Parts: sequence; structure tokens; C-alpha cells
Amino acid sequence: MKNSFKKVYHYLFEYDNDKLSIYNQYYSEILSTLEFALLHHAFVLLSYQDGSSEIGQITKQISPGKFVLSSMNKKLLRIIDLDTIFRVDLA
Repeated sequence: MKNSFKKVYHYLFEYDNDKLSIYNQYYSEILSTLEFALLHHAFVLLSYQDGSSEIGQITKQISPGKFVLSSMNKKLLRIIDLDTIFRVDLA
């Protein structure tokens, strides 16, 4: 678990031109990335259309457009809707 947090930290705070993007992703790309993260228990960085972002793990798929996101400290569960997501990146 400690190694995963280390990867997330370096992902967010190291400057890498390949990871910078101002373009959103297609709905199908967001869906496939979230399903991959669910299957492999990977951490994701979710960027929302309002400019906010959060890091966590996808723990469950409720419906075709809704997932459950567990925060990094495993204390907060949140239902996310694909329509509000701007982009998803795997950490």
C-alpha cells in the first residue's frame, strides 16, 4: 500500500509533459479506464468538469454510469457519475 501512495505522490508532483492535458476524454475511454482500475485495484486521479480533482480507488460499479470511489485513506466512499468526469488518469 505504501508503494501505491508513493506512486500517486510522484504522479501528482513531478513535472511530466506527457501527463499534462487540457483536453477531455471520450465517454468510452473514461468508462474503460474506470473498469480497468476496478479490476486491477489501481489508484485513479479523477478530474471533474468544475476543475476539482480527487484520488482514490474504484471499489464497485453500481450502474453503467456510476461507480463507487474510495478515498486514499479508505474512510470516505463517494458515488461518482461519468457525466461529471473530465478526465481519468491511472496512478
